[in-house]
Amino acid sequence: MELSPIFPMQPIPYFGEELIGEWIFEPKIDGWRLQIIKYENEKIEFWGRRLEKNPNWTQHLLYLISYLRHLPNGTLLDAELYSTKGRRGIPSVLARTKFADPIIYIFDIIFLNNMFLGDKPLKERKKILESIYFNPPFYLLEYKILKDWEKALKECLNKGFEGIVIKNLASPYIISKNAPIATHYWRKIKG
Repeated sequence: MELSPIFPMQPIPYFGEELIGEWIFEPKIDGWRLQIIKYENEKIEFWGRRLEKNPNWTQHLLYLISYLRHLPNGTLLDAELYSTKGRRGIPSVLARTKFADPIIYIFDIIFLNNMFLGDKPLKERKKILESIYFNPPFYLLEYKILKDWEKALKECLNKGFEGIVIKNLASPYIISKNAPIATHYWRKIKG
């Protein structure tokens, strides 16, 4: 599999069905999905999720490249673009109007050293991701083991997040060449 922008994996709604296996929860960020790619030739690109619309945001986010020079070549990160003014500040981040500053939450790694990691369970991908250091405005999205989804949801809502995304720690990362894959391995719960 060649390193290039992907259709990122998507969560499906959670309706309270029984969860089998070990799960985590992450805050649901109300931002814009972002792919960060560092190619073998050291070139770094930023892409949105709707590939059919050619969402190459690299020119708008060139000022962020210096924060990512240390990434290993052949890396693709799954992230969420956000801002200090919330979702409404994201156009300012892209246009650099200074209305808002960027906040980028990184939550998964799909390629490393040009190797596809999607066959590895999420638990392993998280460990690999945690071994990479990020400087603000890039942050690893915090996650916790899921014990009670209602308490987890309340915790994240109280912190101002949109909800939670729960993920099976054994889950692969499934990608398609034609459209995003919505999967039962990831579930979203909004407040």
